[in-house]
Amino acid sequence: MGEQTQGLGSRLLINRDFGLLFLGRLVSQIGDGIHYFALAWLVLDLTGSGTALGTMLFASSVPAVILAPFSGVLADLWNRKAIVVSMDVLRGLILLTLALIFKSGYLTISVLYAATVLSSLCGVLFGPAISAAIPGLVEKEELVKANSLNNLSRGATMIAGPVLGAFLVGAAGYFGVFLINGTAFLLSALSELFIRFPKMAREDAGVGEQGAVHQFLSSLKNGFTYIWESTGLKTLIFFAVAINFLAAPVFGVILPYLGKEIFLLEAQHFGTVQAGLPVGFLLGTAVIGALTKRYKKGALLALGIGAQGLISVFIGVLALPAVFGIMSLPAVLTSMSFSMVAAGVFNTLVNVPFQVMLQETVPDSYRGRVFGLLDSMVQMLVPISTALSGVLVDTFTPSGLLVSIGLVIALLGLGLAMSPSIKELYGEGQAAI
Repeated sequence: MGEQTQGLGSRLLINRDFGLLFLGRLVSQIGDGIHYFALAWLVLDLTGSGTALGTMLFASSVPAVILAPFSGVLADLWNRKAIVVSMDVLRGLILLTLALIFKSGYLTISVLYAATVLSSLCGVLFGPAISAAIPGLVEKEELVKANSLNNLSRGATMIAGPVLGAFLVGAAGYFGVFLINGTAFLLSALSELFIRFPKMAREDAGVGEQGAVHQFLSSLKNGFTYIWESTGLKTLIFFAVAINFLAAPVFGVILPYLGKEIFLLEAQHFGTVQAGLPVGFLLGTAVIGALTKRYKKGALLALGIGAQGLISVFIGVLALPAVFGIMSLPAVLTSMSFSMVAAGVFNTLVNVPFQVMLQETVPDSYRGRVFGLLDSMVQMLVPISTALSGVLVDTFTPSGLLVSIGLVIALLGLGLAMSPSIKELYGEGQAAI
C-alpha cells in the first residue's frame, strides 16, 4: 500500500514536500485572483471612478517595481520556509482585518490602498522564495515536471480566481470574500509548516557586507552592459516595454470599467468574460509547439502582437453605444468572451517565442540577469500607464481608448516584423516574415 501511495504521489505531485508546496502556492495564486477581482469591483462600487481603480492598481504595482531586482537576493539570504509561511500568514491576517473593517462600516479607499500595498509586498517576497526552493525539493530529473506543474497551475488559477471571485462577491458579499480568502491563506500557511525545506547553502562568512554589495552592483552593471551591447536585445526590449505600457491598463482598468459602467454587467458575468483570457493561454500552450515547428518564431511574435492590437480595436467598436445598444446580453458576453480567448491564444504566440529566443541566445552566465532586468524594465512603466489610464477613462470614452491603443499595438507588431535587428536576433534574416 505504501509503494502504491508513493507511486501515485510521484505521478501526480512528485513527492510529499513538493506536493505541499504546490498546494500552498495554488491556494495563494487563487487567493490573489479572488482578492484583486473583488477589490476592483469594490473600488468601482464605492467610487464608480476609473481614476480610483487605476490608482489602486498603481499602488499594488509599486512593491513589485521597487523590490523586483532585490527579491531574489532576499530569498537567498533569509530562511525560505520562514518567508513562505510568514507571507501567507500576513496575507491571511490582512484580509481578515479587511473583513472586520468592512463589517464595522469603516472601510475607506485609503484603507483599501494600504491593504493592497501590503498584500502585494507579501506576494513579491513569496514568489522568489518558492521558485528558489523547488530545486532542493525534487530530483534534478524532476525539475521539468515540477516547473510544468507550476505553469499549469498558473493558467488554471487565472481561470479559477476571477470565476470564484465573481461567485463569492455575488453569493457572500465583500465581507464573505475577505473572510473566506483570509482563512484560506492561514490554512495554506499551516500546511506549509510541514514542508521539509532543504538546508540552504550559505556563502563564506569571510565575504563581508561591503563585498556582497559590491558583487551585487557589479553583477547588475554587467547585465546592463550585455544588453546595451546587443542592438537586437535593445530593440526587443523597447518593443516589450512599449507594448506592456499600452496593454496593461486595457486589462487592469479599461475592461473592468467597460464591463461594469458601460455594459452594466453583473460581477458573475464579467468574471466569466475574464476567464476567457487564461482559457486562451491554455489553448495557445496546446498549439504553440506545432506552430513553432511550422513557422518562424519572429513571424509568430509579430503576428501575436498585431492580432492582439486588432482584438482591442474590435472590443472598442463593440463598446460603441450604436453597436452594443442593439445587441442582447448573451451576444455581448459571447463577443467579449471569444475576444478574451483569442487574446490569450495570441498572447501565447508572443510570450513563448520571446522566452525561447532569450533562452537560446543569451549565455547561461547572463540569463538570470537579462530576465530579471527585462522584467524590471517592463514592469517599471506599467504602474504609470495604469494610473494614467484611470484618468483617461474618466475623461474619454472606453471605446475611443481601446481603438486608439489597439491601433498603436498593431503598428508596433508591424514595426517588429520589419525590424532587421529583430530578424538578426532570431537568426531568420530577411525571410522572417
